[in-house]
Amino acid sequence: MGKKVYVNCKLFWAKLRDVDRDLGKNLPDGDIKKRIVEEDGHYLVNCVIDADTKKKMIADGIPAKGMQAQLFKTDDNGQMFYKAKRPRQNPKLTDRETGEMLILGPPTVIKEVDGNNVEWDWEEDGLIGNGSDAIVKFDVWDGKITTLEAVKIINHVKYEADKDKF
Repeated sequence: MGKKVYVNCKLFWAKLRDVDRDLGKNLPDGDIKKRIVEEDGHYLVNCVIDADTKKKMIADGIPAKGMQAQLFKTDDNGQMFYKAKRPRQNPKLTDRETGEMLILGPPTVIKEVDGNNVEWDWEEDGLIGNGSDAIVKFDVWDGKITTLEAVKIINHVKYEADKDKF
């Protein structure tokens, strides 16, 4: 467990459930695909931020660069974002009693109801659409490793599938 960092942002391309996680199937063979496969996939979300939020994130300990890539990016529309991820499992961590690999599972997703935080109900609340406002909680270890830990939905934009595609 490291330092907890909270970031207000807009969410895009949320893959926060087991069925949505990135399994690396569309990646070419190489180190990145190998890591995603070893970790049984990644939960992902792009956190759209502004320059001041980026500065605060870095000051709070979130590294600007990872071991394999630049973590702060700009999309085709000029929006700055941080690609938040969480592995499903960590091959380097094992249960002390059983010796089995530790399964992290998906990040916690919550909403506020009557002043209380309650778990997001994927069936009732629906999928999280692009532009949803949220607070994202990160676990930052040693200024090197940043893990998506939880997402609190503040203003939900319901996901609507593109009906024009077939």
